[in-house]
Amino acid sequence: MKKSPRRHAKKPAKSINRIYIDQSGKVEGSGDTVIAFANGKKTALLIKAKDKRAIQKLFRDRGKGKVFVFRLFSLLVYLLIKDIAFTEVVIDIEYLGKSSLIKGYLLELFRKKNSKNIQPSQILFHEIGKKCEAHWHSYYVYTGKRKPEKIVDLKLVKKSLQGILG
Repeated sequence: MKKSPRRHAKKPAKSINRIYIDQSGKVEGSGDTVIAFANGKKTALLIKAKDKRAIQKLFRDRGKGKVFVFRLFSLLVYLLIKDIAFTEVVIDIEYLGKSSLIKGYLLELFRKKNSKNIQPSQILFHEIGKKCEAHWHSYYVYTGKRKPEKIVDLKLVKKSLQGILG
């Protein structure tokens, strides 16, 4: 009688907790900005236009006006996901050619402000499109059809950028 080949138990697949992030209302635009994530759950963060203008002035006064958009976008993403468990973050491409700059700022924030050990390979940039719930949640909050779960103001941004902005 032939013995059947020994079957090895399959290792469980590594669980991927991927979150998707999208923006409605550009950081450099004159209106409010909403950044949202979705991964089965959804959360949106809102920053008012008046606070963005004050933050932009703060950057200009420090001679860092050219990085304002990318620093603030990175900070908003950080504030949105800093307390969320994830293995990958997929950020919609909002600023073509600036993904590595934004990733660098985001990694810097996690290193300086958070105990999470985030690796560069965990932050990805792709067009996520309109089928993603993050897109629709940010859009509905931006248009006033939903309320944001978080609101960011000038005071929080100043506190968050302490030691980074110079």
